[in-house]
Amino acid sequence: MIWTGRTHWQALRTPKALSVFLSAFTAGFVAGCLGAPRLALGQLEKPQEAIAQALPVGAEQITAGRVTSTISFLASDELAGRETNSKEFEIAAAYVAARFRGAGLEGGGPEGSFYHETPVIQSRVPSDTVLLQADGVPVAHYGLLGTGDQPCALQGPVMDVSLESLQSPEADLKGLRGIVRGKFETKAKGSRALSQLNRLAQRLQAAGVEALLLDCDPQALWIEQAELARSKPKLDRSDRAGIPILLIPSAVVFPGPVRLNTSAMIKDDRSMRNVIGVLRGSDETLQKQAVLFSAHLDHLGSNPALADDSIFNGADDDASGVTAVVTLADAIGGMKERPKRSVLFMTFWGEESGLLGSKQFVANPSWPLDQIVSNINIEMIGRPEGGARGKIWMTGWQESDLGILMSRSAKNWGVEIFEHPKFSSMLYRSSDNWSFAERGVVAHSFSAGSLHPDYHQVDDEWDRLEIPHMTQVIQGLWLGSLPILDGTQTPSKAAR
Repeated sequence: MIWTGRTHWQALRTPKALSVFLSAFTAGFVAGCLGAPRLALGQLEKPQEAIAQALPVGAEQITAGRVTSTISFLASDELAGRETNSKEFEIAAAYVAARFRGAGLEGGGPEGSFYHETPVIQSRVPSDTVLLQADGVPVAHYGLLGTGDQPCALQGPVMDVSLESLQSPEADLKGLRGIVRGKFETKAKGSRALSQLNRLAQRLQAAGVEALLLDCDPQALWIEQAELARSKPKLDRSDRAGIPILLIPSAVVFPGPVRLNTSAMIKDDRSMRNVIGVLRGSDETLQKQAVLFSAHLDHLGSNPALADDSIFNGADDDASGVTAVVTLADAIGGMKERPKRSVLFMTFWGEESGLLGSKQFVANPSWPLDQIVSNINIEMIGRPEGGARGKIWMTGWQESDLGILMSRSAKNWGVEIFEHPKFSSMLYRSSDNWSFAERGVVAHSFSAGSLHPDYHQVDDEWDRLEIPHMTQVIQGLWLGSLPILDGTQTPSKAAR
C-alpha cells in the first residue's frame, strides 16, 4: 500500500510542531555522523547553535522552509502544469536559471548560457474540416484527431472495416484504400491511446488508405482528445498519423460517396530549453570531471475539458526533483570549500514525451559525456512508502556501484539509500538517467516514494507532499555524494 503522507504533513503544519520535528531530525542527523546514539524527540542535549556548527557548511541551505517555498511555486496553479511547450514552462525554466545564478553557478550551456536549446516543431490540427454527403449536405462531426502535412481533398465511397481486427501487426491490409470507417477501442487512455491509434493509421496509410472516419458516441474520450488537438500545440512526434482521422457520430449513414476537405497541420517553430548551471571544481585536474544532478521540469499541463480541477500540477512528478536540484545547488554552492570535481545541475524538458530533453543533451553535450563521472537524477521524492520515510531508493542498483558508495556516506548521517525490491530494476530505463546510461555514463534515478494514486492525476498537489521527508532526502543526497564530489570515490559500472 502506498501511503499518501497527507495526515502526517497536516499534523506538522503548525510552526511549533514543525520546529519540534526539525529539531529532532537535526539531532539525529548529527548523532549519526558522530557515531552517538539517536536522541529521542524532545531530548536534545546540545543547544541548536552547537548542532548547526557540527554540520558541514551548506547544510543551512537545506531547510523545510526553503523546500516549501520552492515547490509551492513550481507546482502552483499559476504554472499550469508546466507543459513542455507552454509559456508556463518557459517561466519555470527562467525561475530555475535565476536560482542557479543566485547559487553562484556559471551557465553550463553553449557560450556560458544557462540554457541548452533545441529547435523543435510543434503542431495542432486545423478546425476547418468539411465532410459532405453525395448530395452536398454537410455531415456533423466532432473534429480531427490528426491529419497530414498537406491539405486534403478527397471524394469517394466509404469502406467499413473492423479496426479491432486490423490492430494486429500480422493483419492483412490488402484491398484497403481511399476512405475507411470503423470504431477503435482500447484500454489505454490519453496520449497512450492516441499513440496506438496513430500507429494503426500509419499502417493504413502505407496500405493505401487516405483518410479514417472514426465512429464515436457523444461521451467518447476521443472527442476530448480532438479538442486538445485543436487548442493546444504539441511537439511533432514520429508516431503522428499521416492521414486525416475525423471523429463522426456512430449513427451517421453514408448512402453514397462523400467529400472530405481539410487543411494541413498548423505548424510553428519553437526552441526548447534544458536549464544547466555549473560549479567549477577547486582542483585543477579533477575540475575537468563533473557530477551531474538532474530532474525533469516538465509535466502534463492542463486539460480544459475537466470540470473541477483541470491542472496537472506535477508536484511529486517532478517538481520535487527540481526542488532538490536547485536546493542542492544552494547547498553545494554555499560550502566553505568548493568540491574538487565540478558539479553540473540540470533540468530537462520533454521527459514526459519520451526523455526528449535529455536525449537532445547527450546528442549535443555542452560538457563531455566521458567526463561526467555520475548522473544523480532525482524523481518523485515527496511521498514515502510506508516504512520508508527518510529513505531513498536507486534505480538500476545492479548496474554500477554508485548506490553502494552513496549509501555508505549517507548512512553515516542517518539516511538510508537502498535497492527497491520492485522498482529499482523496473524503472531504470524510465527516466532521464537512461539517456546518459545509453551513452556509457554511470547514471541512475533516485526516488523516495512510489507510483502513488495521484501519479499523473490532477491531485498531485504540493500540499500532499511530506516536506520534512523531502528535506531529509535532499540532505541525504548531498551528504551521500560528498566523497564523489571531492574525488575520493569514483563510481564504476558493474562488470558484465
